[in-house]
Amino acid sequence: MISILLIPALLACFVFSATFSTTTASLADCLSSARVPASLPGSSNYKTLSLPYNLRLQYMPAAIALPTTPQHVSSAVLCAASSKIKVQAKSGGHSYASYSSGGQNGSMVISLESFQTVAVDSKGVAQVGGGARLGNIATGIYNQSKRALPHGVCPGVGIGGHATHGGYWYSSRRWGLTLDTIVALDVVLANGSFIHATSTSYTDIYWALRGAADSIGIVTTFYFQTQAAPPSVVNWVYEIPMANPTVAANAFSHIQSFSLNASVIDDKTGLGVTPSPSSFHISGTYHGDEATFRSKIAPEFLRTLPAPSSTTIKTLPWLDSLADMWGSPLPQPLTGYNAHDNFYAKSILVPESTPLTPSALLNFFTYIATNGSATTGWFSELNLLGGPASRVNNPLSPPSAYSARNSLWVVQNYATVPAAASANGITKPTIDFVKGLNEALGMGYGGYPNYVDPELSAGQAHGVYFSEGVYERLRGVKRAVDPEGVFWNPQAVGT
Repeated sequence: MISILLIPALLACFVFSATFSTTTASLADCLSSARVPASLPGSSNYKTLSLPYNLRLQYMPAAIALPTTPQHVSSAVLCAASSKIKVQAKSGGHSYASYSSGGQNGSMVISLESFQTVAVDSKGVAQVGGGARLGNIATGIYNQSKRALPHGVCPGVGIGGHATHGGYWYSSRRWGLTLDTIVALDVVLANGSFIHATSTSYTDIYWALRGAADSIGIVTTFYFQTQAAPPSVVNWVYEIPMANPTVAANAFSHIQSFSLNASVIDDKTGLGVTPSPSSFHISGTYHGDEATFRSKIAPEFLRTLPAPSSTTIKTLPWLDSLADMWGSPLPQPLTGYNAHDNFYAKSILVPESTPLTPSALLNFFTYIATNGSATTGWFSELNLLGGPASRVNNPLSPPSAYSARNSLWVVQNYATVPAAASANGITKPTIDFVKGLNEALGMGYGGYPNYVDPELSAGQAHGVYFSEGVYERLRGVKRAVDPEGVFWNPQAVGT
């Protein structure tokens, strides 16, 4: 016998299922009429295609459009809009919050996997399809032209979210964010129209796409201004033991002072610190010669630090430097990408005007020493964005909706579970541990949009990822180009 108390819940579930099925059928008919390839619930490939990178957050899309042309993208958007279904694009699918899977059940995902073009013209502008992955982009650009872009070194990440919400690695201090190199975008808007947005054409949309594209339109093609790749790069790693939190706090204070010292560091140096309860793993690159690094940069960096337990300094060609940083080959499959994780992460952007204080650092490293050994599968990264001559804070590109142009450090706190335990997901104590890492450094900081935190409400996210003025301008652009909110996720502009 069914308890009468369960009847309302069962009715609600029935109504949702019936509505979901009816809406999906309407959408399927529209996609079929428009001849848009798609995977629907019940299709043989639906389960595989709907599986997100972050297995902790899985959703059931109403449909997964599989366009092979921009016209397919346009038709898919119009079909979703006519069925009152929300839309999100999927480039590489690495959204920390699974927003590239819609961020809810019943949205339509538009997969850009077929958009893989990488071509460099005579002016060094790279035309890149919206579904290309970073490893293939780096390889394609360099092999065609001996040129390069600043971007992350996780080779499977798709260009779509990465480039439109920031995009950084050690070379960003020299060349800016990936976002800063965008000179034009081919975009499908919510009304199905096609535009080519630049600094002189559709200027408000060009501004908004570089910082909040998930809320504005679907980028089918990017145009990036590349840089001449350095003939070689110095990759360096130090493993440094830390006897206790006080030693660790003092060591990081020195690293922070080094990172602000214009007499030693310039835009050629990039670095990041990964602490554990007993040591620092410090890695970096230097876009100069190894002799200068060894004679000028390294001595000042190591001054006052505990003696390294191991040191690696090597000079590598550009692509080898990228692969060495990630620890795996750059080329990625064009279809059938099947990497997954089960994780939760948070981020902090530390302003250059208010660097991390000794008390905050002591609190942070005490928290790690006290709690880090009891939690498995976690890491914390503090990567240098600012400092002397940094192009992250002083970009050469036109203004964009990316707000954080005064950052010294970007901090990522991340916890995952082993594959064998992934079915059980991240536990609440592990999520609380990650939140505690953030809180130990102090509250009130901004966050990095590509490390999106699904635990934040829409209002909290808007305050963390955008300045007030930027967000208000984004709302105006959103109202103008997507008044019905077709492009949506739980933290989208206007939500």
